[in-house]
This record gives sequence, C-alpha cells and structure tokens, in this order.
Amino acid sequence: MNAVMARLSGELQAGQVIESSRAEDWVICGRVPQAVAFPENEDDVEKLLVIANEEGWHCIPCGNGSWLRGGGQPQAVDLVLSLKRMDQLLAHEPDDLFFEAQAGVRMAELQGGVSKHGQWLPLDPPGTARGSLGATFGIGCAGPLRAGFGTPRDHLLGATVVTGDGKILRLGGKVVKNVAGFDLLKLMAGSWGTLGVITKVTARLYPLPEIDRTLLFECRDSAECAELARSIVSVPIILAAVEALVPGQRESEQANSTPVVAVRLLESQAAVEQAEKIVTDQAGTARFRRLEANRSRATFTKVQNIEEGAELVLRLNLLPSRLPELMALGWELAEFSDPDAGWGVRMAAHAQSGILRIMICRLDRREKGLDRVRVALDTLRHSLESEGGSLVISEGPPDVVRHLGVWGDVGSAGALMLGLQSKFDPRAILSQGRL
Repeated sequence: MNAVMARLSGELQAGQVIESSRAEDWVICGRVPQAVAFPENEDDVEKLLVIANEEGWHCIPCGNGSWLRGGGQPQAVDLVLSLKRMDQLLAHEPDDLFFEAQAGVRMAELQGGVSKHGQWLPLDPPGTARGSLGATFGIGCAGPLRAGFGTPRDHLLGATVVTGDGKILRLGGKVVKNVAGFDLLKLMAGSWGTLGVITKVTARLYPLPEIDRTLLFECRDSAECAELARSIVSVPIILAAVEALVPGQRESEQANSTPVVAVRLLESQAAVEQAEKIVTDQAGTARFRRLEANRSRATFTKVQNIEEGAELVLRLNLLPSRLPELMALGWELAEFSDPDAGWGVRMAAHAQSGILRIMICRLDRREKGLDRVRVALDTLRHSLESEGGSLVISEGPPDVVRHLGVWGDVGSAGALMLGLQSKFDPRAILSQGRL
C-alpha cells in the first residue's frame, strides 16, 4: 500500500478509493495515479482537497474518464478525483428552461431525463455520450452544434466549485442575468480543473426541435468541400451545424468514402423548409441527400465520435475565410500517416468558426518519423500564430506532446491564468501542467 492509499484508507468508505495497481483505466497522458478516489458528495470533495493540501499531493479531477488522454501531461498524479458517483439530476424546471445536476451525471442520461419534458441541452462535444456534465463544462470543448447554439460557457448559469484549498464556492444562479464585476463562473468553463473541482452545474435548456434534418452535399474533393462550406455559412440565417467532412483514405464503408458538407437544420417544420431552400439556393447545383430524424442524428453522432481510434488529433484555427487553405495544410500532414495502418487521415471542419480537426489514425515511425512530425508541427504552429491562428494538439504520442506542448503561445492570457490559479489553488495541487 502506497502513502496516498494509507492516508485515505481511514478517511473514505470501503470501495471509495483504489490503488495504482487497479488504476489502469485512470492513466492520464501516460502518468499512473497512486490512487483514485470516488467522492459521493461535496463534503467528500472538500475533505479530499484539504488532505491533499496537507500532504502536498498533485490531484486531477475528472468525471467518467473519457478525456484522460487530452490536455497537457500533468507534472505528477498522486490522486485522481473521479466524480462519477455524483451523478444525480437534482432539479429540472421545464417552465423556466433550466436544470441543476451533479457534475458526474453522464450527458446521455441528462439528455434522456430532460427530453421527457420536450427539452435538451444542445451540446455535442467530441467523444462518446458517456462523457460527464462536469467534464464537458470543465474542458469547454464544443462540437458541430456550436454554430447554432454556442459553446458550453454560453449555456452555463451557475456552478458549485471546490477550490484547491478546499473552499466551496457557489457561483451564478438559476436565471440569465448581467454580472457586475469579474465573471468567475464563466472562467470555470475551459479551465481543465486548474481552478477547482466542479461538483454541480446549473445550465439553460432549449425546447426540442420539431424537425431534425441534415442536408448532405457530396463533393469531388476536400477543396470543393471547403469552398462549399464557406459559401453556405454566409447565408443570412442561423444554421445548427455546418461541417466539412473528409473521410480517411482507407475508410472501409463505401458510404463514407466521399467528402461532404453536412448542414443540420433544427427548427419547426416551416422554418426548416425555408432554411433548406435558402441553403440549397446558395449551394447552386451541388448534389445533396436529405436525412430526417434518426438518420440525421446518427450522422452527427458519427461526427461526434470521429476522433475515436486516432493517435494524433490536431485543431487548426484561422479565419473562416481561410478554411480552404487550412484543409490544404491538412493534406500536407498526411505524409506522416502510416500507409499500412488503419483508415489514414480524416478531417472535419467547423465552417463557421474556422476550426479544422485533423485526425491521423497511426503515425509512420519509420526513418525517425516522430522527429519529422515534431518539426512539421512546430513550423506549422508558428506559421498559424503569425497570422493570428493557432494549433492545438488535442491528443498525440507523449514524446510529441511533451516536446511541443498542447496549446502553443497563449500570450498574456497565460500570465493571467497563472495569477488566478495562485488565488484559487495557492499550494498548486490541482491539474498542474494540464492547461
């Protein structure tokens, strides 16, 4: 029994903590924790962080463990705090369009609960639906629905957070309102657990759309795909999602072999019909297929899971008008794909935001392949940053991520974040190195 287990064994109930030999599912960017604890309420979280401060342990908060390979490699991992047992929907007010839930509730279960009242939370971050509510807001990552509904922080009304030194903060409320002074609540979205452990979330809901329709425009190649997507997002209406999708060169299913622009329409029957006419007029002679209801949802579930099985996942960002150039850069990175492994290289672009995801199934390690990848990504990152863009390594081999870092140059925001961390986590025990 290691020192962390020895200290916690008398503080938690049986089964609430496991040691490193049983923590294979909780490895974070290659680092094995000494122990994993499963608090069942805010008092447990507070107690654990007070002990961690006393002992100087490095702690990583998480939900169900679906994002453990993303983010920067932590400096150390003494204790993982998994909130998967704090999984209750605490309140749902259909008339006021909000809910309150513990951070460990799975997104799929949350959506199932509120959908009984004809409502939903329009968030579709990358990964499977087993991801937790707290992780979704803590990481702040958004999927295709960001085009029509925004990112997680746009939905956040309130949160309970336990800071690094064990203080419980209750931020925000249950209604949308102006905030005087510095908005600490929105700061928590995307903080990757560096400011505190989110234990409870209050967020706004939306009525379920009457019609869920996807228009799939088939394209000859990725260049045509990028141009068409850029043209479609210029229409004078809000579209739920517009994605330019390029399958891997070796996708096994014939139906997945063609680059497409996927446009999702989520409105009333009349509004969807009007939107389809506007979009198809803008697309001109481009051929398209119409997918309704379950088929429409299934298409975007595949987009949500498109990163599964990839060894390297990149996010490139420039102005939306530069999307064709970004996709051309994506093909330059295809040379680093192992030609004998998996499906090759996939691309998925958020046409409205100008964010391009590039996924490489397996990297070619022949002839110092990883060294060549590091050089190419470093050069590309500096090129994008010189034009106001960015390159984020969402997931990759530890040797590549350690050498380059996940985020690149964050400018003055880095100093601001370090200052905030020193206030919320004075002994620097939370998620050090993750952000």
